[in-house]
Amino acid sequence: MLKPALMYKNNIERKFAELLYSEEYFYYMGAALYNTIPEVAADNSDYGKIEYAIVDSKDNLLGYLKYFIYTETDTVSNFGLISFSKGNQVLGIDLFNELEKLVHRHRRIEWRMVGGNPVERHYDNFCSKYGGNKVVLHDAIKDIDGIYHDDVIYEILRVEEEE
Repeated sequence: MLKPALMYKNNIERKFAELLYSEEYFYYMGAALYNTIPEVAADNSDYGKIEYAIVDSKDNLLGYLKYFIYTETDTVSNFGLISFSKGNQVLGIDLFNELEKLVHRHRRIEWRMVGGNPVERHYDNFCSKYGGNKVVLHDAIKDIDGIYHDDVIYEILRVEEEE
């Protein structure tokens, strides 16, 4: 279940610190040497930023989700998702439920992903379900070991039908 990230601020930031330099962190940040710990906003000063803790029924922290809503263009983008509990299905279910809501509320949804991320197949299916597009920038991201990865960009554009 999604809860405001501020309620779990210290735990989220500690979990990020534990994953620093890991493959999970690389997939979240999309850059090997950008090793800062994202800070959960303590107020509403970061206009349009939505942050959630993903928790199970026992209130255990499973992951973190953030995105921005740009009201000027009715666009949702700059997603960030990280799992603190590998293989937990609650995280995926909550993410896709949130994406479903966003697709129906906003004109445009866009997100990026490092190629090779285990969720790629799920993102492909979701994007296809809504007639979206996937663009792959080949060998655009280099990890800490010097291995190149694709930069994958997804977009879903809801076009209103004219009567």
